[in-house]
Amino acid sequence: MEKKRYYNDNVGANKENEILALKKALELCNEIGDITQIVFLIHTKGNTGYLERIFNTRNVKNLFRGVKMDESYPPMKIETLRTFNDDYQGNKIVVAFGLRSNELHKYDDYENITGIIAHQWMEDSVKDWARTWGAIDIKSETKIEKTELPDKVVQKAFIDLSNSINMSTGIHHFMDEEQCKTYIRALNKYNYELNSKQIFSFLTTELNWESDYANDIIKLIDKVNSGGYFKGGAKTGLQHYIKRWKSE
Repeated sequence: MEKKRYYNDNVGANKENEILALKKALELCNEIGDITQIVFLIHTKGNTGYLERIFNTRNVKNLFRGVKMDESYPPMKIETLRTFNDDYQGNKIVVAFGLRSNELHKYDDYENITGIIAHQWMEDSVKDWARTWGAIDIKSETKIEKTELPDKVVQKAFIDLSNSINMSTGIHHFMDEEQCKTYIRALNKYNYELNSKQIFSFLTTELNWESDYANDIIKLIDKVNSGGYFKGGAKTGLQHYIKRWKSE
């Protein structure tokens, strides 16, 4: 089943929008079925203000252990960035309060998450994640415009890389990293745009890269785009890669 993704275009403390995020989680429980837990994901144990406003109480300690508040819905539990992990135990709906796009991408990889509702605290802090996946705005029920795909030749380069390396480790192996650096050098030398957001989106949504491994590539691209330099990768014969990708 395709993961359900929603976002709340919220700014600051807004009880009405926080309740909307909870209501969407309950709706998804009914829609999807077989949900074993609703997780309220916050940064630290001190960030419980969201839940205190929703439930009209300053005492939400029981939620850290998990509470079944209604027989019609699964138990609800608070998790923090430190405690939450992909335990593969049942299907979970996550309401992420105050997390930013780079954090959301990590949890989007979790197989035990069936749906994510991202409730932002600061303006546009979840938009990169939302645009990567075409998430749905809770209020308008419309999909946000997805991040554009990179140039076709850039796509071919990273399809080639994905087919050549061990995807379970990304570019952590020396030879895989060398190949990646060679491809980035080739694309950069022949003036193909290396748009970090577009390439990250393409890697994760189209080529099924884990976000952490995709970010290893983005770090190299960001270094090139900022005028920096990295060691490794071939420096000659780069036109042959471009010719091959263009012909495919």
